[in-house]
Amino acid sequence: MAVRHYFEGTQAMALMLSEAFRVAFPDYHTKYQKAFEAGVWYDEDPGPWLGRAIVWKLQVRPHVDGLDDGPTAAFNCGSYYDGPMYLPDLGLKLAYAPGDVLIFMSGQLYHAVGDWKPKSHPTLTPGRIGNVFFFPRAAYDVLEGRPAAWNRRTMTGTFPDSKSGTNYLREMFNKIKSRFH
Repeated sequence: MAVRHYFEGTQAMALMLSEAFRVAFPDYHTKYQKAFEAGVWYDEDPGPWLGRAIVWKLQVRPHVDGLDDGPTAAFNCGSYYDGPMYLPDLGLKLAYAPGDVLIFMSGQLYHAVGDWKPKSHPTLTPGRIGNVFFFPRAAYDVLEGRPAAWNRRTMTGTFPDSKSGTNYLREMFNKIKSRFH
């Protein structure tokens, strides 16, 4: 229930990020959306990224997201000072205030968030919360070319696809039933 609640609560934001992604990287958006539709678990999640991470009040040192492929969307919120985004491969230091969105190749570019300091606020707990939308390469490789809802129907390929004409559970039921006749 908590996962569904999270997806419902972030749906408008996810749709806005999806549109920005579509405009910035149309080819990636198309292929991610197709793979997402094959892999999505919850209808409340509009995609096209299959993975999401919440970075709760951590300093983020230079790294490459080596398990990801393609563009990632990152944005932050909270009550804090400083915290620029560094893209050392490009020689960039970007202002990265709450609400700013970056869509970039996090699996190919080193990136880090500079030191930040909590700031008091009358209604927010002090600190920085990073949000990252991504698509793991291994998941994409499994889902590429699969039909919509394939992941749910087959439990990621564990069972035959009920849409393929083979209904695994019906076959098992008939085998069990035949033993009693």
